Amino acid sequence: MQSTRFLRRPACRWLWLLVLSVFPVLVQAATTNAVVTGTWTYTLEISLDTSVDFVAELKQDGERVTGTVTARDVMATIEKGQFKAGQLTFEIPREYGGVKFTSRYQGQLTGYRIKGRIVTGTGPLERTYEWSAQRAKPAAKP
Repeated sequence: MQSTRFLRRPACRWLWLLVLSVFPVLVQAATTNAVVTGTWTYTLEISLDTSVDFVAELKQDGERVTGTVTARDVMATIEKGQFKAGQLTFEIPREYGGVKFTSRYQGQLTGYRIKGRIVTGTGPLERTYEWSAQRAKPAAKP
């Protein structure tokens, strides 16, 4: 009952409408100002008994993203990197056993985590992995 009396007052109605209209703008601004520049770590479960640790070094310039991904001392360069509206996408061209393929990353940034999918391989050997990268904490200053 009390909430309906609150909305009957003109000033309260205007305040409520203002809150409802500004909230989406603030959420969009938070997503727009998000930055993926930094070091990100994640582990992929390749099979039941095999996991691989990865380190992604990302650099954002506007919507463009560049950088590298390293696993087992092998570094690969990111191509076609983009970060727009909280969504990160990039590709890593690879070659294994004479076969060329591309790993396509897609992820959503939420706070200090990027969560999404990696589609890698070619043809019938294409596989999809779930990934969740955590922003690495900066090293402590001496």
